[in-house]
Amino acid sequence: MVLGSLPVIGTDIIGDSSQSAEQIYGWISRNLPAGPRPPLVRPVNYVRLVSMTTMVLGALTLFSVASPYILPVIQNRNLWAAISLIMILLFTSGHMFNHIRKVPYVAGNGKNGISYFAGGFQTQFGLETQIVAAMCKPHLFEETAV
Repeated sequence: MVLGSLPVIGTDIIGDSSQSAEQIYGWISRNLPAGPRPPLVRPVNYVRLVSMTTMVLGALTLFSVASPYILPVIQNRNLWAAISLIMILLFTSGHMFNHIRKVPYVAGNGKNGISYFAGGFQTQFGLETQIVAAMCKPHLFEETAV
């Protein structure tokens, strides 16, 4: 009886289905006598291979079918000009300052009213950014039209 001569480890590793292949390989390696050990070889994961191939082919198909409709929009100069103007207005009016410092949108003035502009040079409210951008907008479009 060969199995009776093996030392008792404490838990039955074969009956526990939550063990990974590396854990079982380590247990077998510790219990084998010194010498060459069989390598741990995992099988090819065909589900992952088929999934990745399908996703890549689907992305290529989506791009090739949608490119005649999307590329004219991406290459439109007017769209990029509008996006650039909006970004210029936002960032010059203090949007990034508000975003970084997490300032309040508006604040109370202490007299049951709302203060839209912050007093001082080191503070600014979120609505103040939008008001300044709206005031600069007509002037900016006049300069670009000339």
